[in-house]
Amino acid sequence: MTLVTDLPSHALLEQTLVAAAAAHEDYERGALRGVVDMQWPGFHAAYVLGRLGDFVPASRLAVLLAGVNPQGEWEAAAAEHVLTKLRS
Repeated sequence: MTLVTDLPSHALLEQTLVAAAAAHEDYERGALRGVVDMQWPGFHAAYVLGRLGDFVPASRLAVLLAGVNPQGEWEAAAAEHVLTKLRS
């Protein structure tokens, strides 16, 4: 797999995470009939990478998303956490 060398901007990643959360909510409500999906980080990672390109392996992004402890809105905290970890 070829990785994109440029990371998305904070704003773009946050916006894409908002869309991923909405799509995941629809997935839980419809396909899972209200069952909580414990594999949500993988869903979010696949959604983000499908929209923004393979800037990181999906498994790594899923782990990073699962490790977010939000201070305010989850998507903003997640974007900050992911980009900080990937830049270090």
